Amino acid sequence: LKGIKRLEVKLDGVRVLAVVNGSACTLYSRNGKEFENFPQIADFVEEHRKAFQRNSAFGGQFVLDGEIVGKNFQDLMKQAQRKSNAKTDNMVYHVFDILPLTEFREGFCNLQQHKRIDLLKRAQAMLPENGCVQIMPGMDVDLDTAEGHDVMRRFAEASVQEGYEGIMIKNMDAPYECKRSDFWMKWKPTITVDLDIVGFEEGTGRNLGRLGAIICEGVDNDRNIRVNVGSGLSDSDRDEYWTARDKLLGCVVEVEADAVTQNQDGSYRLRFSRFLR
Repeated sequence: LKGIKRLEVKLDGVRVLAVVNGSACTLYSRNGKEFENFPQIADFVEEHRKAFQRNSAFGGQFVLDGEIVGKNFQDLMKQAQRKSNAKTDNMVYHVFDILPLTEFREGFCNLQQHKRIDLLKRAQAMLPENGCVQIMPGMDVDLDTAEGHDVMRRFAEASVQEGYEGIMIKNMDAPYECKRSDFWMKWKPTITVDLDIVGFEEGTGRNLGRLGAIICEGVDNDRNIRVNVGSGLSDSDRDEYWTARDKLLGCVVEVEADAVTQNQDGSYRLRFSRFLR
């Protein structure tokens, strides 16, 4: 964490790539699956594609990288995966990067992050303020200074208090790579809760005949939580706990997670839960 970085809030949505080829825009997941349930977003990008082509050499072929956000994550995923009658009118596509389609196909764009952000800022001036496509705001900090680290800390704390997952920390001089790298780093807090063991699930595959997941229940801050915890367990844990499962019923497990989220029925679960002890 050195040098000039860009800070952005970490949105709780669906990562979407908008591929513009001529006058057509197609939305894809990072795995290449086409999203057909957000036609209003694809139409918006097609209608305003000249804003993104302005002051760039991309021509009519470019890719937008961003995240679609809805009222809540569960509703967003439910609508995104529906085969018909999806209700996505109120969802917004937050764009945080842009690159030429030719370089995206090659998996690498040498244009530096700050130059790609400048292109988005210029496009923002030509887009409607309340449209379904928005340019992601952010701020620059110098992490070679104590003041910069203090600004980043306060920005992260404020983002979490406002309900965001955390923050993104981006290298302003970095290229774009179509893979995970430390050019973009994610910071988000974790929580731990103590829950009672109410059951066990046998594993599958290589875990057949030993523990697959611990079924846990409990109350945390007046929220009734039930979760199957299958991550964070070593091979020896799976063998030992499966053998002693009758003795472990009712014992307390400390579970780490990213957040507590609410289910459609009003109950609660843990997001990305993992066994601690």
